Amino acid sequence: MKKWIILTALAVATLTAGAQNWYQFGFKVGSQFAITREYSPDTHLNSLRSLYFHGYFRAGEYVFGEIGFGYQYFKDRLAVTNSDGKVIEDLVETRHLVIPIKVVGDVPITKKISFQPQVGIFYLPLIHVTDNLLGCDKTNIENHMTLLTAGFDFRFGFITVGVDYRYSFHHFFKNDEGEHPQCIGISAGVIF
Repeated sequence: MKKWIILTALAVATLTAGAQNWYQFGFKVGSQFAITREYSPDTHLNSLRSLYFHGYFRAGEYVFGEIGFGYQYFKDRLAVTNSDGKVIEDLVETRHLVIPIKVVGDVPITKKISFQPQVGIFYLPLIHVTDNLLGCDKTNIENHMTLLTAGFDFRFGFITVGVDYRYSFHHFFKNDEGEHPQCIGISAGVIF
C-alpha cells in the first residue's frame, strides 16, 4: 500500500511540475536608483537609498493580471538652497505602502525559464516622514504618488530577478515645479 501511495504522489508531482497554473503568487524585494536629481528649483537629491518588498497575486495564462501589497522606504539625502544662497543638507526618510497593479506576460524560454515583460502602476500612499532640518513633512511632500512602471523579470524555476523603470506622475513636493521623480529598480523574489 505504501508503494502505491508513493508512486501515485511521484506521478502527480511529475505531471504537474511543468504545468502552468492559471494563478501565481510570490514575493519580491528590491531597491531603486534615482535618474532624476532636481526635486524642485532649489532642492537637489544628493543620494538615495531605498528598499521595498511586496507580495502579489497573478491570474491568467501567458498574460496575467497582477495586484499586490507591500512596504517601501526611501532615504533621500537632500540639499536645499535657501533664499540667502546657503545650502542646507539633511537626510529625509519617507515610508510608503506599495500597491502594484500590473499586466505581466509569461514567455517560456525553456521548461524552467521564462521571460516576463510587465507594465503597470505602483500606487504609493505616504505613511511617514522622519523629522529633518529641511522642513520636509507630510504637508509639503506628495502623499499619494502614482508611478508608471515598465520592465521585465526572468524566472528560473521559482526564483525571479528583474529590472524596471519607474516614472512618477507627481512631483516629489506638492505644488512644485521640479522634475518628476524617475528611477531604475532591481528586484529578486520567489514565485509559486
